[in-house]
Amino acid sequence: MRNIITSLLLVSFAFIGCNTNKELVKLNAKETMKNKESINAFYNNALTVNSITRPTKVLTPLLADGYKSSSSTGVKNAEQLMGQLEFFWKLIPDLKWEPQVIHNDGNTYIVRSKASGTPKGEFMGLLTDGTKKFEITTIDMHTMKEGKILATHHVEDWATAMQQLKSGTKKQTAMDIADAYMGAMGKGDMVAMSNLMHEDMVWQNSGDSAIPWINENGLWKGKQTILEKFMPAFGKGFQTIKWEPVDAVTSDDTAAYFGQMIGKLTNTGVDTKEFTYALRVKVKDGKVILWNWFEDSIEVSRAYNGK
Repeated sequence: MRNIITSLLLVSFAFIGCNTNKELVKLNAKETMKNKESINAFYNNALTVNSITRPTKVLTPLLADGYKSSSSTGVKNAEQLMGQLEFFWKLIPDLKWEPQVIHNDGNTYIVRSKASGTPKGEFMGLLTDGTKKFEITTIDMHTMKEGKILATHHVEDWATAMQQLKSGTKKQTAMDIADAYMGAMGKGDMVAMSNLMHEDMVWQNSGDSAIPWINENGLWKGKQTILEKFMPAFGKGFQTIKWEPVDAVTSDDTAAYFGQMIGKLTNTGVDTKEFTYALRVKVKDGKVILWNWFEDSIEVSRAYNGK
């Protein structure tokens, strides 16, 4: 009798275990389907330009709180990623991001895609006119949970895209490159600025050596020094109120600009009077190697010292 009861219990436990496993499989399959639906929406409705919706509208419910998008160049939060995609939609009106393979291992989903588009405007430091198209392979690794994207690590072959866009395009003039750099500076696009800077770039801005971004001789040498020391000091200390080019000339590797300017010195809150500026820009290998700025240094010094 005892053997019969034991056998019945074992059969019951096996039956319960079997049902439990089936339920888990169903739950896993349901979540997997939900995750893949979110991934397809990510590529087809947010990364790919369409006439029905917008990146921000699509991604707001898909990205989890604390979402991070990382690559070899840095990390973006959800808001930054959505802002970048909104900009890409304007710059690349035919942008497509087509998943080719989606593979998952637990809550990790790896997606190999084909990205293509025809940019028109300044794209990663290159001026494009809407006549050249890129097509590249991308690989993304998404961490998912219940249809939400927790994090993404992405790899895109932008080097190939740049080669495709440069192929057969007209040679950029010094003014083209200088204009692109000033445009990136005006938008605060540090990536585009960095791409347009020669490694040996020199920033020259003579004047009052007591002003943090002028230093002893007004020379800042090297791309990294300019990005890490000059730019933060200048950005913190000077607010541009007016920067109006009046005239510009170019010749070979040099462009020159002339105009009027007004600024506020943040340490004192004092505005400069309107003054005349001149700018000489030299380029080498398609990048800015000299940024030689001439301004009314007495007027800037007066405002810096609160006079």
